[in-house]
Amino acid sequence: MYVAPKSMSLDLAAMLQGDDIEKDVHALGVMWICIHRAVGLSKQDRRGSKGGGSDPYITISFSKYQKPMYCTRVITDDLNPLFEETCAILVTPEVIKADEQLSVELWDSDRNTADDIVGKVELSIQKLIQHPGKMYPQVSKLTGMGADSEMPGELHWEVGYFGKPRFRPALRSDGRDRNLPKALADKKELQDDKGALITEMDDAVAHTPPDPLWPSGICSVIVHQIVNLELENIKGSQGKRKGREYEPAKPAGENTEEENKNLPTSYCLIHYNDQLVYRTRAKAVSSKPIFNAGTERFVRDWRNAIVTVTVRDQRYRQHDPILGVVPLRLTDILQTSSQVTRWYPLDGGVGFGRVRISLLFRSVETRLPPNMLGWDVGTFEFLSKRILATGYNTQVKLKLRTGGSTGKISQTLCNQLDEGDGVYWDLSKDKQAMKLPVKFRYRSPVVFEFHVRNKRGPVAYSQIWLHHLVDNESTDINIPIWTTDNGHRLTQNYISEENIKAKDIPGLEDLQEVGRLQFRCQFVAGTDESHEVFVTDNDSRETHETWEACFAEGVRQRKVSPVVPERIDSAHQQSLTEGRDILEQADPEERKKWLAKDGKDWSGAFGHDPKAYMDSTGRKRAEPGADKPVHGPIDPDLKDEDMDDYSSDSHSESEELGIQDATNTDHAGQMNGQGQGVDDAGSGRSMDRANKKTEKRKQRGLMQWRPMRNAQFSKDQAKFALKRVKKRITGGLEGRTPDVETETGT
Repeated sequence: MYVAPKSMSLDLAAMLQGDDIEKDVHALGVMWICIHRAVGLSKQDRRGSKGGGSDPYITISFSKYQKPMYCTRVITDDLNPLFEETCAILVTPEVIKADEQLSVELWDSDRNTADDIVGKVELSIQKLIQHPGKMYPQVSKLTGMGADSEMPGELHWEVGYFGKPRFRPALRSDGRDRNLPKALADKKELQDDKGALITEMDDAVAHTPPDPLWPSGICSVIVHQIVNLELENIKGSQGKRKGREYEPAKPAGENTEEENKNLPTSYCLIHYNDQLVYRTRAKAVSSKPIFNAGTERFVRDWRNAIVTVTVRDQRYRQHDPILGVVPLRLTDILQTSSQVTRWYPLDGGVGFGRVRISLLFRSVETRLPPNMLGWDVGTFEFLSKRILATGYNTQVKLKLRTGGSTGKISQTLCNQLDEGDGVYWDLSKDKQAMKLPVKFRYRSPVVFEFHVRNKRGPVAYSQIWLHHLVDNESTDINIPIWTTDNGHRLTQNYISEENIKAKDIPGLEDLQEVGRLQFRCQFVAGTDESHEVFVTDNDSRETHETWEACFAEGVRQRKVSPVVPERIDSAHQQSLTEGRDILEQADPEERKKWLAKDGKDWSGAFGHDPKAYMDSTGRKRAEPGADKPVHGPIDPDLKDEDMDDYSSDSHSESEELGIQDATNTDHAGQMNGQGQGVDDAGSGRSMDRANKKTEKRKQRGLMQWRPMRNAQFSKDQAKFALKRVKKRITGGLEGRTPDVETETGT
């Protein structure tokens, strides 16, 4: 097993300044690119139907760097593909200084041989950034790989550059952590470390939250280091207790060793909106690993963005277990500042520790329409109780597919309308047909295929492209039902009523509308249990497992909605507050309680049951160590007898101190500082299944034994290998999809 040597990255410039906190993102801005269509491409394959003979896809990269930064879907057997896809590419100073060209390349996907180049287009980035804030439509003739060579065909696309706006003074705040109680908000030692604020821009970043007027932007995440990292003692106490009756059951307290063979070999994964984007290198057997590694990504909307940092332990012939997860919702973190560096506890795994993370967001000067501000990962759901087909009288079965998942609505649910001018499918009798998980929302449609008995293949088609939907918003859909002999070309290309002229494309001359499909639906942003169907390799397995850990710990909800904190909306009206003593700001009754404890002997309370000082409702009636217990101190009787001699509090002190137990929470998922509980817990069977997954993830039950973990690893690896073979034989073609960014390269 290869282990990378122990290393530490040092930024000498920051060290000389005494500061390792970034005040700005590295990127200068973003290029927003819209790929509409290609026309008249050259035929690359001998096979092919009319108007086909090539399987085109498009990659976007820098001409010298050449690594694909974005890749479209593959549209098979088509020389006039309609993509209608968008992407954002970060522009860094290195790109400008190297005089990189934006390279848009068209490729022909081949199953068993190297892909063929169909043509390319290049654009000067240095010239583009001199004209910011505007999209430029382009119709470009394709060139070949050689100098002054041409290839048949044109590319219809748009490109624009958008820089970072200046901070609005009206949003300036005091930069303090608003999650602290008012009594502690003025304590300097409790505020976030903002580093050295040398320039005016540094000060603006530290005291101005993200701007709601510019929701899209660049988000930077840096994982600095982890301290007190160790594995949990899963088995707990072991052996006979004879002769050890008064010893602790198992070790407790902070870890005392920096290096030990029993310490984890840790590495970090960074997820943006439930998509894995970055992996650090592994730091071998250390309780204080230093990473100083991170990434920058374009975020469509900071108001609904969630960044999740997962720390894992690298294992040999085992799945790497989760040591802990840290979910960071930008609206919760960036309430008074655009940059926050904090220590976060690791939660939801088999380890302990605290990780230091820097989060920074800078807006860009572009306002995307609401339907383009959503997540790429989510779930398509039907909200109506039935799907109505007007003008279509054949009773059929519906098959649905999108972005890697499929579903079906049985023909037995299809009924004739009383009016006789159509049919409908009753969804209330099949809850499984109500949702469809989506992995690539901005390049996928939901395709409806109409199937009749004893006939091979669909007889009609209908489709809705998911980029038209706004996240979590109910939408009434009324789309045409089409018939054609070339349904494959219809469903792969972006064809809708707005571009109905696409039927002039060779192969779709017989496209005909035979009815209308009507229903109500929504796209729910974020992962849920149904996304387990996308687990085909270790990356997708770890991504889904990260969501399961967050959801089980109650720090994630099923539904992700954009939220602008009230503090940001009213930030320009807030003024700096003067620091005051905690007791001066505290409630008089609370101040009296604290003062009563000062100088008193508490030793008499340590041997007493806490219930001895409470009434039957759990409210405190006496001060431990200062007052006489209300009930018997060892075995208290909870019957309320004469309480006249004791003060009565309007609230339980447990609530005042933030104590959460079964008396004020429904389940353990609600017992965390985020205040987010697990919503709609589901049936008892689903809860049992979730509990078993949590037990497995935390290596309890059978998973506490190494042979069982090895067996599970071997089983999953065999399953993934079988899926790869099946996909190679029967699956579709794929383009040059960018790999996950890593600290040491792919």
